[in-house]
Amino acid sequence: MNFKPDEKNIRSLLKSSCQFIIPRFQREYSWDKKNYQEFFEDMINNLVVDEGNIKDDQYFLGTMLFVGNFTEKPDKPIEVVDGQQRLTTITILFSVLSDRFRELGEDTLSKQLFNYIMTTDDDGNEVRVLQSKSSYPYFVYYIQDREKTINTSPNTEEENCIKETYEYFLQQTSENALKKLLKKRMGDDTVQSFSHIEILKALRDQVLGCTFISIAAADKDQANKIFAILNAKGKRLAYIDLIKNKIFEELKDGVDGTFAEESWDEIKKLLNSGAETVGMATFFRHYWISKYKRCNASVLYDSFNKTIAKKKDKYKEFLRDLVNNAKNYVKIINPSREDYNNRKEYFWLVQSLSIMNKTFNVVQTRIALLALYDVKERKLISTAQFKKAIITMENFHFAFTAICSMRTNNLEAIYSRFAIDLRKCTNKQETSKVIEEKLITPLEKLYPKYNLFKAGFGELIYSKKDLPINVKTKYAVYKLNCYFGGKEIFEDDGSIEHIVSETAGETALNIGNLILLEQGLNREAGEKDYLDKLCYYKKSKYDWLQKFVKENAAWSEEKIRDRAEKLADIYYKNILERTVLEGKAQSANSESSVITP
Repeated sequence: MNFKPDEKNIRSLLKSSCQFIIPRFQREYSWDKKNYQEFFEDMINNLVVDEGNIKDDQYFLGTMLFVGNFTEKPDKPIEVVDGQQRLTTITILFSVLSDRFRELGEDTLSKQLFNYIMTTDDDGNEVRVLQSKSSYPYFVYYIQDREKTINTSPNTEEENCIKETYEYFLQQTSENALKKLLKKRMGDDTVQSFSHIEILKALRDQVLGCTFISIAAADKDQANKIFAILNAKGKRLAYIDLIKNKIFEELKDGVDGTFAEESWDEIKKLLNSGAETVGMATFFRHYWISKYKRCNASVLYDSFNKTIAKKKDKYKEFLRDLVNNAKNYVKIINPSREDYNNRKEYFWLVQSLSIMNKTFNVVQTRIALLALYDVKERKLISTAQFKKAIITMENFHFAFTAICSMRTNNLEAIYSRFAIDLRKCTNKQETSKVIEEKLITPLEKLYPKYNLFKAGFGELIYSKKDLPINVKTKYAVYKLNCYFGGKEIFEDDGSIEHIVSETAGETALNIGNLILLEQGLNREAGEKDYLDKLCYYKKSKYDWLQKFVKENAAWSEEKIRDRAEKLADIYYKNILERTVLEGKAQSANSESSVITP
């Protein structure tokens, strides 16, 4: 390889008359608090006192990799291949320091420092020293505009990282925060002798004086080979960065390059478009083990290289499929009736997806769901089988995850094997067989036994206080109400009613004391005694409540535990459709039970 390492410092780099571009094939700005806090504290901890003055000291930043020619007046921008995390962080810090100087009345210092962020070309036109395509225009308006004339908000994970870094630096560069950090090393008397401006100037000089080894590669191919193996002082390269680099290495010119950039951008926008956002790495791994092979993140890059042929047409086909799966992934993690044109036959799907994501907080199901969406789009699965597979997972995770809190170690393997085999199906008969043999049967083997389920179910409580268990209990109550009403969609106007007032004590919080009641009637019933509530209960349109009122002329705390066991029996046998092998549960449909649900 023909390249020459060169020692530089940040001052000479940013004053080199070069414009630095972070190309799209590099990862987004992703330093979290641990990274930028460590960087900031390193800068502060390197400051020294010399002859009564606070000064900077040498600090080594590691290695940075570029593509381009560092001549006196380079004819085109320099591409940053590795070092973008550090250069972006430094630019953010300089923006903060410039703002600090300005608010302290030091406008000249503010402008001078901002020259490392914005410079001018030979014609006097403003040029951003560091240009990032992935965070445009947020980075420009929020960081690289000294006047901050345009008010903008972050819309992506990367932009949130930028904002959080800026806000952290702004907080840490207040006079009190800086002196608090410095006095640990220098002593309170010494630190108090320095003004806020003196400390800020020393911090500025400390960053400008940081040294690093600059490697300038002649072309992208050479740089990409170095990039794939280089581990600089910044955040270690993740498998998704290497995979992205590999694809962009092949699709780098003309129409192909544009296609790759637009496809990658579309995926990122999709993953950040909903209320719940997700990182590219998380989505990619779920996609990969849903279609190709289950493997750990540490070997996913190798798995990609072995599986996807290094050809332009294969990479383009792969990107198209990745975009389509990203669209489905967003539907899975941010379910909405609008995704299905508000068609009632899909209300159950939106409800079930929301439950698995938000109520049960399980992510492994996404692996299977991606495959189910795939065969549905290819019309290789019946509506009944599609629904059966999803409801099976919902019911399983209520028992397994929400109620019994059992370990999920082998669930990913089950879902991955199922998803990969399902995607290989070529007709509805095959998909039906795979659903039965690779999804339903394996999950049935892991189902909690009745006694274990009953014990966990009996511990469900609901309180007006914000308790984590509330969401599980609320789900169970709504599900029971649907069962007794012969429905599958939860009531929009329902609310949890404590039959014995919640103020009666802990026992009143138990699921045996809960039922669903319309919100308006619930407010009217208030904290009244059971007999006084009956007139409101009788107005309810819910079948479950009417059945309860009919068979319970009176109610007391003593009946709560018995009813909780009865509800567990009904749920296990009739909703989960499980067989009670332990042998002492009553018939779920018995009308002669001592306690009627």
